Amino acid sequence: MTVLSLDDLYTQLVTPAEISLDSSRLDPGIDNYHADIEVSPEFSQVVRDTLDLNLKRMIDGKSPVSGNTEEMVEVRRIYVDLMKVTMHRSKTDLHVGQIYILQFAVIKLIVQELRAVVDGYVEKLEEAIGKQQHAGSRALMTTQEKLVWFRKRSDHFSYRLLRHYFRLLQREENNQLKGLREQILGQMPQAVSVLCNPLLTSQHPREALMLLDNFAVWPQLGQGFAELNSKLEEILSSCVSEYPFTPLKNEAKLEAAQAEVYDELGGLFASQILLGPSEDQKDIVSETFSWVEHPDNIRLLFDESVHERLLEEAKNHQSYAKNRQFKNDLKKLSKAASDMRKSLGDNKALKSVLASYALRDKLSPLDLDVIDLEDALAIVSGTASRKPAELVESGQEGSQIVQAKLSECAAEFDKMFRDAPEDLFLRFLMDYSKYRLHLRYYRFAHRVFNRLSIVSDPDKIQLARAGGNLYQLMTSQEVKDAQAEQSSEVVHHTILKADVRGSTTVTAELMKQDLNPASYFSLRFFGPINESLATYGAVKVFLEGDAVILGTYEYGDSPNEWFSVSRACGIAKEILDIVALKNAHSRQTGLPLLEIGIGICYSDDRPLFLFDEDRPIMISSAIGDADRMSGCSWRLRETYDSGNFNVGAMLMSEDDRQKGEKGQELIRYNVNGIVVDDAAFAKLEKEVHFTLLKAKLADREEVFYVGQYPDVAGKERDLVIRRGKVGLLKEDKVDAAYDTGQFYYEVIPNGKLANRVVALSAERAAR
Repeated sequence: MTVLSLDDLYTQLVTPAEISLDSSRLDPGIDNYHADIEVSPEFSQVVRDTLDLNLKRMIDGKSPVSGNTEEMVEVRRIYVDLMKVTMHRSKTDLHVGQIYILQFAVIKLIVQELRAVVDGYVEKLEEAIGKQQHAGSRALMTTQEKLVWFRKRSDHFSYRLLRHYFRLLQREENNQLKGLREQILGQMPQAVSVLCNPLLTSQHPREALMLLDNFAVWPQLGQGFAELNSKLEEILSSCVSEYPFTPLKNEAKLEAAQAEVYDELGGLFASQILLGPSEDQKDIVSETFSWVEHPDNIRLLFDESVHERLLEEAKNHQSYAKNRQFKNDLKKLSKAASDMRKSLGDNKALKSVLASYALRDKLSPLDLDVIDLEDALAIVSGTASRKPAELVESGQEGSQIVQAKLSECAAEFDKMFRDAPEDLFLRFLMDYSKYRLHLRYYRFAHRVFNRLSIVSDPDKIQLARAGGNLYQLMTSQEVKDAQAEQSSEVVHHTILKADVRGSTTVTAELMKQDLNPASYFSLRFFGPINESLATYGAVKVFLEGDAVILGTYEYGDSPNEWFSVSRACGIAKEILDIVALKNAHSRQTGLPLLEIGIGICYSDDRPLFLFDEDRPIMISSAIGDADRMSGCSWRLRETYDSGNFNVGAMLMSEDDRQKGEKGQELIRYNVNGIVVDDAAFAKLEKEVHFTLLKAKLADREEVFYVGQYPDVAGKERDLVIRRGKVGLLKEDKVDAAYDTGQFYYEVIPNGKLANRVVALSAERAAR
């Protein structure tokens, strides 16, 4: 869209999507309110150990160990494994809506473990002081000073540590988990931003060091944000009056009974001065946003380089008078930006705030031992009332290095401010917008935290488990250990039946020509099928005359390998390829052609087995269902026009139901086709991240589901499913106008049509 006016510009403003979770999807635990969560003991232990290690390093003046060290690689590995197992459980015992909530338990655990490690260090010092006082030790004063020193810096240590861990987790999310998260949890694309929100790393959302690293240090070291926000909201409301927005702070007065029930980590209280009181949202935890919480909107409204580009584009589309009006309107936005700059105070106040951009990532915890952040900002901005040497504690080790570092930052900022003050302020406004967004993420996360209880005490775990309401987030190894007795048990299964027709005629023709039918079928049909079984994890259940019955199983200890239906579809397509190749040879040699119909049915239960000596015989209702799906009605085989496809289904009219077909209401056409039952298709939607595609074929709109699944070796393979409409058969004719409201699902075999559908889906996705 070409922007020709201020109204056009406003229509480009984007409002972030609402986020919402239903906490009632988790059953309340032993206190009848919180959901009880046991987070992987392996993960909990490695987090606790590395936090303790890193805190001691920081106390000794060292940085936390790198994310590539053995200790932190283990944290990353276990986290990825834990999240993969949890997300794959959407195929088994967890609803996707439950996983959305449970993932917050991992973050809450890390925050709680960090606080426990910090509190534990304080307790050790206090215990040492008590013993030294009792013994009259000379080390008492040193220990007391150490305690005072640590308490003063504990918030900084906590922030730096949590920032370190959150960045590692975010890296793994982007590198290792992104695809799986999009496939299973794609309905909440903001999840990682909410979970790894930098505000969650600090004790308070206005903590100056956190602001320095991630946003901007608001006036008065962050304490002046509420006043700043009020001024900016007033100006924004005035200059964009056509698009009102919800103020950041909720000014409503709440009674005690109306407020959130819990605030265990103190996040709701800490954010109250900025966001107002948090009303009790009961079961549905949600957060809505306005256009002010989208940083790109700020650039669109107040970036003069964007305005120049828009004006240049508009010149070719409208009159000079309208362009002039558009230019004047954009000047009003520039005036609003100027007013917002003035809202920060005089030039000294403005520079003090913007100086945080030159200082970002430059101050270490050791640096803050010799200078306060406020003084550092004053030095860098050139607004200090005293000389830098007077503000740096010269007696402290490293003071000269800090002075040199601040001088370098001051020179860098002076150049930035002289060359492009407008760019600096635009950056500030975008950070303001991003901060508002993350404040709402922060409140949302704490609301969810307050509905979860991380349980690690064995007695509480046993009590929660006895009540049947313990949610466990486990690694793959822990799952295997917990299910050791059931590790080899099949928990779900899929049955494929390939009904081969015409084999009797082919056998007779082969014998007439003195050829061996057994070797012919073995080498050209059964042999190639056997070779493909391992690729898709299929097993031969048994042969039934000229029919082949295969099974694909899902085992209790491998939820990440639960692709039984998609893999059954894969080997079904291979069987069709084998039959097509065999028929091509038969045409050349003058032999009759084979016809095949394949039915695929899924059961969410384990199959039963009887044994004929050592040979297992499967008992499963899916076998009978697959038999019906693979069949082709004698009433449709010669007369039904299937068009581009190989499968059809008809609902029989009342008069027709007694004409045969064993009294069935539904009859099927299946000639060299693959059909899956409704349960199998529902399972497919859990296994495959489908893209819905509607396309016209032969003047009729068809609905396809296009996606990929992994075979046993992990190779991604295409899968195309067609959703066909069940027709009505009346007096041996298809009533095309009648809508039964029912559907059937056909797997499109390998070939030109499948390739065209996959290519069209990719083309549309790329638009």
